[in-house]
Amino acid sequence: MTKRILRKLYIVSLLGISGTFFVSCSKNITQQGITKKETIYKVENAADSAVKEISLIYHGNSIIIDTGSKPLEKRISPFLLKNADYQKVEKKVNTFYSANAMQTKWLFDRSPSNLYYSWNEAIKNASHYGLRSDDYDLNQIEERITSLYKSDPVSLNDAANLDIHITEMYFLFTTHLIEGKVRNAGNKNGIWIRNSRMMDNTPDVAMLIEVYKPEQLTECISKLQPSNEQYLKLQLALERYRDLQKNDSANFPLIAVKGKIKPEEKNSAIPMIRKKLSMHDLKVYPMTVDSLTGLRDSLQYDQALVDGVKMFQARHGLEPDGIIGEKTLKFLNQSFQEKADIIALNMERIRWTTENRTGNYIVVNVPEYKLRAFEDQNKKLEMKVIVGLSAKPTPIFNDELNHIVFSPTWTVPVSIIEEEIIPRLKQNPEYYAQKNYSFYKNETEIDPINETWNDENVNPRQYRIVQKPGPDNSLGRIKFVMMNDMSVYMHDTPNHKLFSKDYRALSHGCIRLDEPARFAEYLLRDQKGWTMERIRKAIDDNNTAAIHLKQHYNVYVEYRTAWVDENGEINFREDIYGHDKMQLQQLYPAEVTSSGYAGI
Repeated sequence: MTKRILRKLYIVSLLGISGTFFVSCSKNITQQGITKKETIYKVENAADSAVKEISLIYHGNSIIIDTGSKPLEKRISPFLLKNADYQKVEKKVNTFYSANAMQTKWLFDRSPSNLYYSWNEAIKNASHYGLRSDDYDLNQIEERITSLYKSDPVSLNDAANLDIHITEMYFLFTTHLIEGKVRNAGNKNGIWIRNSRMMDNTPDVAMLIEVYKPEQLTECISKLQPSNEQYLKLQLALERYRDLQKNDSANFPLIAVKGKIKPEEKNSAIPMIRKKLSMHDLKVYPMTVDSLTGLRDSLQYDQALVDGVKMFQARHGLEPDGIIGEKTLKFLNQSFQEKADIIALNMERIRWTTENRTGNYIVVNVPEYKLRAFEDQNKKLEMKVIVGLSAKPTPIFNDELNHIVFSPTWTVPVSIIEEEIIPRLKQNPEYYAQKNYSFYKNETEIDPINETWNDENVNPRQYRIVQKPGPDNSLGRIKFVMMNDMSVYMHDTPNHKLFSKDYRALSHGCIRLDEPARFAEYLLRDQKGWTMERIRKAIDDNNTAAIHLKQHYNVYVEYRTAWVDENGEINFREDIYGHDKMQLQQLYPAEVTSSGYAGI
């Protein structure tokens, strides 16, 4: 059976047409010095007289993959098998070739197709998307293609296998574009509930089937990445920092300073700080002129540079006091590669998002210590928050806020009973006597003074401890309830002094709010009678009351350590839980290993 007849039979199978006959014609066309053969098949169904036309343009002829001698599932490459996504990609490959009549897409019997060169260019530019071309076997594929077309005639079996491998790498790349490359987002005792965008969908397969021109492939790849505005802004920032990374003058030694540098002081580190800050800001910070000598003083920490440092500090979540201390130096000493990698990682995190955010929703960015409320993506409210300690991190997850509790009680978690309360009672059984707590053992109320806390066999799980409502309650006077099974919620706190700190990873995992009454007013704004006066009255009342919200709010607890703000400025934050370090080891394993990236 000839190749042409085989192709016709595959097309019939693809279209699902029975009782068919063919009319075919061929013509040679010349474009950009390459002779191509355009074959048009008209397939007519005798039952309904429907006519379908298929037009295929070749650099030579497409190759039919012989699945009889070796099925597709036996042709999976060892390179793909090493990848965590191989099963997902293999399924896409099988679906694609079945729909494409088992014909090659990238390689023909005389040369690669134009689509191959478009694929090659896209993979070479994987860094534009925060990914690595090495992850898609580019160099090996280029070598195999060179070797393949040295032979005359070309080995059709080798060409088919290589075409399949290119398709594997295309779908591996598009899978990473759609839902991200990092698979294990969690970190030690940190909880990160990863929700992947379109996990069960395969838009990349459907798009590739319809692609015939190189520009179509480029357009498809662009459509597959997130359309999120923040993602696109980070993409531009990534290009800038990759350029800084390539610049030889961007290779800086570590800046070492004893103590702190205050405005108008002189220090030998100032020239290097001036140079690096100028590159960060794309702005010249010239040396000041000594008023006595008329000479430029490279060591003077002058006001212009102080203002630049203040802006740098603000963009890194530090107090913008202009004093160059330990934390400011840590961020200054990050290399441009480290900054670029962090930007790419935060683009990756956007790919894990499950949905476009519309309507009313709440966002908490943990490393920024900020809560924001949005209506149709317009910010309506913003406030400081306190999040979990590094040893007791706030989970990263999505949830729904549906009710408020005024004058809440607090049931102490078992972990706190074990780690904090029992040790205190061992030292002083009367410690909680006047602290508004109720103690229960096996659900029977007890007086903690009469309990033997020094017993080695004391079991914290036998106890339930409840703090009653009041000004000293650990939850403060308001609790905002989310329906997760981790007992993580947002709440007030009796200690508002902590909100003045820059570093606010201080809680046991829940999210403390700086302005809980204002947040309650916002949530209740559409519920009749809930004025600020009534809210404050409910706060001062020691009677616990739950108020259900007519409108529920999606809550997104995020971990963004790089983003572009409303002024177009790139911001960075400290990697307080080590998520950056762990996830970068998956996103850029070779670079992290070789550079010893340790984060901030």
